[in-house]
Amino acid sequence: MDQNFSLMAQSRANYYTAGSPVQFVRVELLKGDVTGEVAVCLTFKNVGTEPLTGLVIHFKCKDAAGQVLCEDDFYYEQLDAQPGDLFGSDDAVYVSDTPVSSVEIEQDRAFLNGRGVDLRGYKRVRLKTPRVLPASIAKTLQQRTGNDALICVPQDIEQGWFCACGAFHPNEENTQVCSECGGDRAYIKAALTHVLEEARQAAEQQQREINAVANSDPQQEAAAATAAAAQAAIAEEPTAQFAPPQQESNPELDRVRRYANKGILLDDEQDDDEDGTRMFDAEEASGELDYDGDYDEDDEDEYDRPRRRGRYADDSEESEDDVMAERIIRWAPPITAVICALIIAVAVIYRFLIA
Repeated sequence: MDQNFSLMAQSRANYYTAGSPVQFVRVELLKGDVTGEVAVCLTFKNVGTEPLTGLVIHFKCKDAAGQVLCEDDFYYEQLDAQPGDLFGSDDAVYVSDTPVSSVEIEQDRAFLNGRGVDLRGYKRVRLKTPRVLPASIAKTLQQRTGNDALICVPQDIEQGWFCACGAFHPNEENTQVCSECGGDRAYIKAALTHVLEEARQAAEQQQREINAVANSDPQQEAAAATAAAAQAAIAEEPTAQFAPPQQESNPELDRVRRYANKGILLDDEQDDDEDGTRMFDAEEASGELDYDGDYDEDDEDEYDRPRRRGRYADDSEESEDDVMAERIIRWAPPITAVICALIIAVAVIYRFLIA
């Protein structure tokens, strides 16, 4: 039955075999679209200097519980793998109805130009997992190099070097070009160095801006912003909004202006009349003297009552002008303080959150 297989999972080898002309690269699990069976495929690479014509390996597949599902030998025959070539990914060494969780590989024998080489005596060396680049750095590196496989930090170790695609190249391979992604070793490292330098400069610039904000005086900045806003408002409307309002002529107010500095307030027609309204001075308001200057006990109740100053002494009602004046005097200072506080708050919020 013909069916297509799609990739379920893959894993790179976490070791290499020191001195061996053949290296195990990765294992892949493929799922059939008709039967749902899982096929186990292994990939190897010829890192020697001679063409590889055959390979014998021993594999062991296990399930999630660690139980062995299959253990057997597999022969790769009629190969023509040149130095640096990958092979084996198209051959399934095992097909199972049960999910496979792990695969163990042991290399047995290789055939180089028809000559058999025993691979069981080569020692395995465990490799560290390649470090993954931050997503933003990896994306920039991929754009600079045109290679979408670059997701890791290229690294040189004692046994060889890691490409940015995650592939390991042992010293035995003796190559500067990745056999898996095709990337040039020196070019990738130079490109990543340039990307990291740009990121470092951007981070330093951001830190300088943060320090400038942290070390600044918010009150001074708010005052400067307030002064600038006021200057801009004055520049837009130089004098119109500050012109004093034109008041209509009022005979009573004119009389107040005329006589207030003399301490008297008389009707125009009765400037010399003693019945005219009289302003009280400090002694009269205290209740110690009557109109003649002598104390009178009969007048005690009258003088115990506080006397009003600044208006007609016999006027018991307040005018609308007095009410308005009192309101202005009472509310002007707190309103002005609230407006100034709002201006400073807006300036500080703009500086820290928006700028």
